[in-house]
Amino acid sequence: MAYLALDLGAGSGRAIVGFIENGKVRLDEVHRFSNPPIQLGDTLYWDFLSLFSNIKEGIRLAVKKGYSLKGIAIDTWGVDFGLIDKSGHLLSNPVCYRDRRTEGMSAMASISISVEELYAITGIQQMEINTVFQLLSLKQKEDPVLSIADKLLFTPDLINYFLTGVACNEYTIASTSQLLDAQTRHWSKVVFDKLQLPYPLMQNIIYPCNLIGKLKNEIAEETGADNINVFSVGSHDTASAIAAIPANGKDWAFLSSGTWSLLGVTTDKPVLTEEARKNDFTNEGGVDDKILFMRNITGLWLLQRLIDEWEKAGEECGYDHLFCECGKAASFRSIVDSDNPAFTHPASMEKAIQEYCQHTNQPIPVSKGELVRCVLESLAIKYYFVMAKLQESTGLELKYIFVVGGGSRNELLNQYIADALDMEVVTGLTEATAVGNIIQQAIADKQIQNLEEGHNIVKNSFEQKIYYPGNTKRWADTIVKVKHLFQ
Repeated sequence: MAYLALDLGAGSGRAIVGFIENGKVRLDEVHRFSNPPIQLGDTLYWDFLSLFSNIKEGIRLAVKKGYSLKGIAIDTWGVDFGLIDKSGHLLSNPVCYRDRRTEGMSAMASISISVEELYAITGIQQMEINTVFQLLSLKQKEDPVLSIADKLLFTPDLINYFLTGVACNEYTIASTSQLLDAQTRHWSKVVFDKLQLPYPLMQNIIYPCNLIGKLKNEIAEETGADNINVFSVGSHDTASAIAAIPANGKDWAFLSSGTWSLLGVTTDKPVLTEEARKNDFTNEGGVDDKILFMRNITGLWLLQRLIDEWEKAGEECGYDHLFCECGKAASFRSIVDSDNPAFTHPASMEKAIQEYCQHTNQPIPVSKGELVRCVLESLAIKYYFVMAKLQESTGLELKYIFVVGGGSRNELLNQYIADALDMEVVTGLTEATAVGNIIQQAIADKQIQNLEEGHNIVKNSFEQKIYYPGNTKRWADTIVKVKHLFQ
């Protein structure tokens, strides 16, 4: 049973074949490609034509390697979308969530619907990158695309549409928009009406583990594939990643660790309290009727930007070298809040960190080791404060945390997290999104029964590593000293 997971990030994408044999899943990455946003005039776009070309290339290469694919499924980042006209044409390249068009839209929206009411309906953290504010921006600027648009399709929906000809909005990606009613799990007419947004653009909601349609004949011919099934999965990559975690009970949390960090728990119902809103928690759709109650945190973005700067300067910055230098640097010398606006998109991340430390009367990190240690220790402390609020908001007593995603390879950060949170950290699913995608395809294809059976397959397939807390008193003392930076 071979399935193709097309896992697309805001920067790069991959085509990964997963095949399930003898109760185990194995992965084979057949294609990797870049997916950078492109500045054109005063707008930051995604290059959808290049993206779709690489998707077809991923299918072609999987077939070329001899895989007999039973299904394909897409997962991507959230909030962004494309608009389709009545003839089925894409009206424009989708605009990147980092574009500046949404600046001031949150404040403008609050004139018509308060932030409290918007959260009580949608359960989504108020962030100006959200689809609701992107749409409001188009409306306020009287952008002509809105007058001729017939369908709004989120990035994975858009890809599925051009693969199959079927237009639908998948639930988990739709939930990132701040346009969905968190309790009914359907579009909120109240939000659309109060903001005077075009409700008819939205499509029927489809849930994970279902058939969307067949691959179009012309794409099958172009790629050499059979006319295979295209399935719906948790098409928000976070939803698919969390679906792969083989955990039971309610005493565990998850951390999806990458450019963004997403720290949270799975729940059966959304948490729509005022306390949750004030603490910036979000209720996004999960797989298997779950809600992902979590906090978006700026994660390894700071380290990635530092490395980019050093690479451009021709300096040595391999991970082994950097972590070795980090180990030599003094601990708890400088701490920053990764969510501070200073780190959103600075011209120089190194200078931004140094200026933050200067303004907060801390020693200024100068060497690469000091800067890396600052970032990693700061992230672990940030997670501590978010975890405390998470437990307050849910009433749960959490005992361990699963770290998934690319950041789970960062052994130094994993140990820091265990130390700061005084909690066991479990890793082993570095490819959680692809694994979750493939397991859901097998469920949709009726080759495995349910997610519980899928979790048994995951347990058989990947070795877990546990990081145990140590040196917790020194971390606790430091957390008390820097608490003011995170308030």
